[in-house]
Amino acid sequence: MHEDDQEQYDPTWSADGTRIVFGGPPADPNSSIRIVDASTHQISTLPNSKGLFSPRWSPDGRYLAAMPFASRSLMLFDFATQKWEEIAKISPGFPNWSKNGEYVYFLRQEDQPSVMRIRLRDRKIERVADLKNFRQTGYWSVWLGMAPDDSPLLLHDIGTQEIYALDWEAP
Repeated sequence: MHEDDQEQYDPTWSADGTRIVFGGPPADPNSSIRIVDASTHQISTLPNSKGLFSPRWSPDGRYLAAMPFASRSLMLFDFATQKWEEIAKISPGFPNWSKNGEYVYFLRQEDQPSVMRIRLRDRKIERVADLKNFRQTGYWSVWLGMAPDDSPLLLHDIGTQEIYALDWEAP
C-alpha cells in the first residue's frame, strides 16, 4: 500500500470479499494486525493485536486466528465481542481454517512434528498426521495448506536424499 510504510505479511481475504487482513513481520514484536477495506482503502488496526502475526479469517467471517510473537499459543479474535482469547498453549505454525470453520489446523514442529487441529467448540486438540519421518520443505523451511476436502497439503523435500545413480551395461 502506497501510503503505508509498514511491512505487510500474510494477507487473507474476508469471507465476504470486502476486506483484507494482514500482519507485520513474524519477528517484529511491535507489529499489529491491520485490515484494509477494499472499497474505501481505509486501514484499521485490530484492537489489542500488538505482537500478533499470521492472521487467518474464519470462513464465516466471525473469527480471526493469529499467533503471538512472544509466546507459544494460538489466539482467536471474536468480531462479535471484539476480544482475543488464547485457545491453545502450543507452538502452532501456518494456521488454516477447515472449510466449515469448526477447526483450525496447524503445524507442530517441536518434539513431535505433526499436523494438528483444534476444535473451536470445546478447544480439543488432536493430531491429524504424524510427520516424524516426513522431510518437509517450503519457502519458510516448512508449509501447511488445506485441500478443498480439508486434507493437509505439505511440501515434501526429496532433495539429495532420493537421488540415485545407475550403471547400466547394455548387452
